[in-house]
Amino acid sequence: MRLLNCDEMKQVEKYTAKYGLSYQRMMENAGAACTRNIRNIIENDKTRRRNIVVVCGKGNNGGDGFVVARKFAENGYNVTIVLASGYPGSPEAEYMYKMAVDIAIPTVWYDADRMKAVQTVRGADVVVDAIFGFSFYGSISEDMKQLISEMSGAKGLKFAIDIPSGVYCDSGYCDPNCFVADYTIAISALKPAHIVHPASDCCGDIIIANIGIPEESYNFINNSMYTYNKTEIGNLFPERDPCAHKGTFGHLLSICGSKAMPGAAVLAAKAALRSGVGLVTCAFPECLYQTMTSKLTETLFMPLSENEKGTLGAACVEALLSSLDKFDAILIGCGLGVNEDTEAVLKAVLENAKVPVIVDADALNIVAGNMSLIEDLTIPVIFTPHPGEMSTLTGVQTSLIQADRVLYAGQFSKEHGVYVVLKGSNTVVASPDSDRIYINASGNNGLSKGGSGDVLAGILSAFCARGLRPVDAADAAVYIHGFCADVLADRYSKTGMLPSDVIDELREVFADFE
Repeated sequence: MRLLNCDEMKQVEKYTAKYGLSYQRMMENAGAACTRNIRNIIENDKTRRRNIVVVCGKGNNGGDGFVVARKFAENGYNVTIVLASGYPGSPEAEYMYKMAVDIAIPTVWYDADRMKAVQTVRGADVVVDAIFGFSFYGSISEDMKQLISEMSGAKGLKFAIDIPSGVYCDSGYCDPNCFVADYTIAISALKPAHIVHPASDCCGDIIIANIGIPEESYNFINNSMYTYNKTEIGNLFPERDPCAHKGTFGHLLSICGSKAMPGAAVLAAKAALRSGVGLVTCAFPECLYQTMTSKLTETLFMPLSENEKGTLGAACVEALLSSLDKFDAILIGCGLGVNEDTEAVLKAVLENAKVPVIVDADALNIVAGNMSLIEDLTIPVIFTPHPGEMSTLTGVQTSLIQADRVLYAGQFSKEHGVYVVLKGSNTVVASPDSDRIYINASGNNGLSKGGSGDVLAGILSAFCARGLRPVDAADAAVYIHGFCADVLADRYSKTGMLPSDVIDELREVFADFE
């Protein structure tokens, strides 16, 4: 499913206006589609919502709002227009405003009578935000703060046309004084703001409105971002061959765990097994043998020599390398520990592996201390940092990374030639060989618990071992991981779910993909 940023949406509209629908017709269609969707909601409500207030800006978003006002008035609703920033500034918006005036829709000018405008909003059964739209950038002016605050605090249902005013279209940023909607009607396509936190929190429920833009208009642009729904994720997996055997579904090597963190290795292995990989071999320090064999019954074991810290020792490298050719993917890092010995192990794996390597947790911190480890990579390598680990890798403050996750994930991926799965709310997947960015729409903060990353790493590694392309494996893994969490949150709670619950839920979720 495509996601369009501001520039891409403008290109689509420009192309459509040149070869398809005029800007005026697109505006009329957008307003009509918004009206239909709003009516579907309010007319199914037991309360009779008849008092509609549409707050319009000067631009084309305001023009859409004028059409909404006119359509509601033509259908017998009590409608008032509030002009938030003066007379319309585009020819199309001016035309739609004049059509609204021609049928005697009352208009309140915020600049001229702020009290009346505020009282009008307060008395609304339905408030429609049509002030800024997807082109908003900067900050909300002092003059506008009161009006938008009143709109957000109104007792009636609150709708935003395309993007809530004060929300940045292309990222998760939103002005602290932005409009907070119950519903947002996305015009033509989803935008990054509709699914990226915290902007998505201001959008409420999302409805996509088709306004008649032809498909070839979208083919005209180089779409930079995308997301998937459940059906699209299912299409990434090949059908299971009825004559298949365990070797058909790949063999994963999991190099994880230490005396201090055995659970990470267990969670990753169990998640991999639940994700359809044929075989999992767990490589771990010898001191974990009893723990691993008691917790895992379906895996193979490769106990290796350890150091005095209870992590893998450098002396195990030779034994490890002698078996690398057996595997279809390698996971390294969950609970591994960070020291000179584990660095030697990671270096050996990256230099000698011939299959995709998933670098997680402690392995990421090792790389952060020695970036030369990922120079001249000849194999697909997938990094799975959370924002703090991304900060360590890049030297950029975590807060800055969180403010533009798409930017930093994409930059790091291109600079270092690795796939990046930047975890967190709306996990971002970036590929070194493509400009396209995946933004995940599933998941919730019930995953904010130690061990969730280990589970994701196991799922992702299993998909790589099964033969999915690294980017498809990453997209599918983060979606399914989040989807399991959404199911668990609805069934139990976000507070009470555990990473191990996600592993158990995988068997139910995969039933939908077979």
